[in-house]
Amino acid sequence: MRPVTILAILSAVLRRFRGIDVMETLRSLAWQQPLTLLAGFGWLGVLLDRFADVSPAVWLLLLVCSAIALPVCSRLPRLGLSDWRIPLVGLLILSLFALRHHGVTSQYTEATVLHVLQDHPEPMIMTGIVDRPARMQRDPLDAAKGWSNGGAARAAGKFQTILQVSIETLRIGYQPESFSGRALVRVDGDCASLLPGDHVKMLGQISLFSPPTNPGERDVREWAVRNDLQCTLQVDGLDDVTLIDDSGAGHGYTWWQRGGRIVARLAGSARESILRQISPDQQGLALALVLGQRDLLDRTTAESLLVTGTAHLLSVSGLHLGILLVLARIIAGLLRMPLKTQWVFLAAVTLFYVAITGGRPPVLRAAILLATVILSTAMARPNHPINSLSLAAILLAWWMPTAVFSVGMQLSFLAVATLLTCGRPRARGQTLASQSVELENQFDELARQSLGRTQRWLRWCGSGLATAIWYSGCVSVITLPIVWNQFHVVSPISVLVNVVLSPLMVVALSGGVSTVLAGWTFAPLAIIPGWVCSRVLYVMRWVIDLAAAVPGGHAWLPSPSVFWVVMFYAVLLLIVAVRPSGHRRMSIAVWSIVWFTVAWWTATTPSPQAEGVYEATFVDVGHGTATILRPRRDEVWLYDCGWMGNFHQSSRKVDDVLWSMGVTKLRGIMLSHADADHFNALPGLAKRFSIGCIITPPGMLSGEGAMLTRTRSVIQEYGIPVYEVDRDGSLASRLHLDQTPAWLKDVRVLHPPAVPLDASDNANSLVLQIDHGGRCLLLPGDLEPPGTAVLISTPRPRPGGVMMAPHHGSLRMDADAVLQWARPRESIVSGGKRAAKPAVTQMLAAAGGGVHVTAIEGAIRVRIDADGHVEIRSWLDDPW
Repeated sequence: MRPVTILAILSAVLRRFRGIDVMETLRSLAWQQPLTLLAGFGWLGVLLDRFADVSPAVWLLLLVCSAIALPVCSRLPRLGLSDWRIPLVGLLILSLFALRHHGVTSQYTEATVLHVLQDHPEPMIMTGIVDRPARMQRDPLDAAKGWSNGGAARAAGKFQTILQVSIETLRIGYQPESFSGRALVRVDGDCASLLPGDHVKMLGQISLFSPPTNPGERDVREWAVRNDLQCTLQVDGLDDVTLIDDSGAGHGYTWWQRGGRIVARLAGSARESILRQISPDQQGLALALVLGQRDLLDRTTAESLLVTGTAHLLSVSGLHLGILLVLARIIAGLLRMPLKTQWVFLAAVTLFYVAITGGRPPVLRAAILLATVILSTAMARPNHPINSLSLAAILLAWWMPTAVFSVGMQLSFLAVATLLTCGRPRARGQTLASQSVELENQFDELARQSLGRTQRWLRWCGSGLATAIWYSGCVSVITLPIVWNQFHVVSPISVLVNVVLSPLMVVALSGGVSTVLAGWTFAPLAIIPGWVCSRVLYVMRWVIDLAAAVPGGHAWLPSPSVFWVVMFYAVLLLIVAVRPSGHRRMSIAVWSIVWFTVAWWTATTPSPQAEGVYEATFVDVGHGTATILRPRRDEVWLYDCGWMGNFHQSSRKVDDVLWSMGVTKLRGIMLSHADADHFNALPGLAKRFSIGCIITPPGMLSGEGAMLTRTRSVIQEYGIPVYEVDRDGSLASRLHLDQTPAWLKDVRVLHPPAVPLDASDNANSLVLQIDHGGRCLLLPGDLEPPGTAVLISTPRPRPGGVMMAPHHGSLRMDADAVLQWARPRESIVSGGKRAAKPAVTQMLAAAGGGVHVTAIEGAIRVRIDADGHVEIRSWLDDPW
């Protein structure tokens, strides 16, 4: 958006709230909700230290100055400085939390392992101590087979174990050397028997967390910082993991490790109880619902949860803890526990559930909030919910300041704050008119009491449903900017689906918890709650799948910028701060509509591209090909879309780049041939983007194989027209266009011939020549002999162009003949580890041209202007 437009919006907002006494607003907030004010200053300090380049010496100076000035303002009222007490307290808290955040991040960067490892994996022997309970997940390769073969295959599948290990030594040269840091370890196999405190020796491939290699791709390093992990180790099998016996060396467990071992054993036992009693089709949902372990969820269900806005129901949060405590309260009442004993019992249940689910920030937030409620009730003291929520925000921001930037923590606090403040759907401020309305409502209530029982019950249900929809709608609107920004999806259907699923979740969670408890006490009894949980989860999954298929129920969109997300919440806080509680709804509603309209417009506006420039972006997808072609700013095509190992036919790697360009529609996708690493992302793309057509060489989609079958069904499902092309006809004539765009006239099909060669799919690859500004861009797919001989028998293109290396730069292709025929100025290699070998670069550079490899440089963007100037940029070296 232009700066003039932004300034106009800010000016309008400031005019609307002109004349507001800031100091009076702060005094009012400090008197009514002091912890809320402190939480705001604390979180602001963490944010400023994260994004502002401020030295810790500055924070320390501000801390000292505010600590000195505060008693001066309090003890010398005659100086007239009493109004500065609140800002000084705020500055004190802000600088204190900024220093805390700086200390945590500095401790992370001081890990010595960061100074010896690289982004690329290398073999390593590592010793260390397991410091978190093991987490299990399906092996990615096995999961791709299992999810397509039904529940029986899933139950018998292979697993990976995820461990977090504090590093002690690494094998540098021939001797182990001491290092500090923590590693995320993935072991191919089940070694869940490893517990916190175990001393282990591991052999695998170690590396630092890699930076994003494509535009729009999430930076996993930010997640690593939040979890205090410096590197990752991939272990191929259980034989490469050795438990070191330290009993003879006097090795003992700390009290924290002892507690972790107990919790890990209980969590493992709970997991086994669920796996034994819950039907295989619902095990993934059950583990996510009860224990927060989402590792067995298949990708289809996980995506349905995302697009219906119901993923939070299966992520352990305060809602789960609240339901569990209600059940615990009922049990305590049935056992006739004394009141004080009940408080102790509820506290024990809370601590146990927090520990067994991994101590996630949303659960910790709920635990703190519920603890304040219990304490205030036990002490007969008033409790302000927002103040209690603010206390949780203060404690969590101090304990784990980097978690402030996690989506789960942000959404958790936003959702709860919205539920506590949005009020009932028809509530109003205490004005004279509202009092008259309230009096009329009392008369209406008397009239309703004269109705029959059925009518009163229906009215009660209708009122409850309206209230539930109101609360769900408020939460959906307030959390929309973060959800949209992080997940690229807007889900209006979530307002209704959450209302329908909430009561079902109560029953399912109760059944799941009962299954675990029965498994610990009397195992044969667990079959009853397990059956109930399975049936309810089946209904929940049916509702979710149904909602995910509703037309218009959700939309995949490019995300708004971080600036616009911050703008939404900044104005929202301004409205809440200055408007009375009964007069905020219209302002919030108007601002939400304005914000969504502007954010949608800015997000879906294609990224800039100069007139007369042809752009091709080679996405880093590993071993595979996905090339985004943009002849004009608003015209986008794809040449191939797939990569090796994409068994789920996801399009995530390509989605991120397209969304970063503001793309919502693809004019078409050109598929070179029937190798899966060139087309297996098409089903995912069809769900997220509007695709105008698909272009293939003759007979490409008629082959056999599960992925081709799935691709054909998706094409039929979305009604995408398919056109077959060969070198004997122009591309424009095959597309049956009434008016051929000027740029399309410069696209030539060089291969295959009308009658396919009696050879492999590679030999019949679709080869395109795109001429622009006197240069050419050659896209040869996986062309190999005898197709190579056929290609080089055609007229040679003009030298000095750009060519994508055939077959991902394979050393076995007839490279010399193709290079001598094409004479490119630059060669682009779209490939993985094999393409990164020096021999590939040497082979392609033999003709004198430059070589660029996506596995080394990340995404590569080629721009050719009308005068034939070629600009090549790589994402890792020179991001755009």
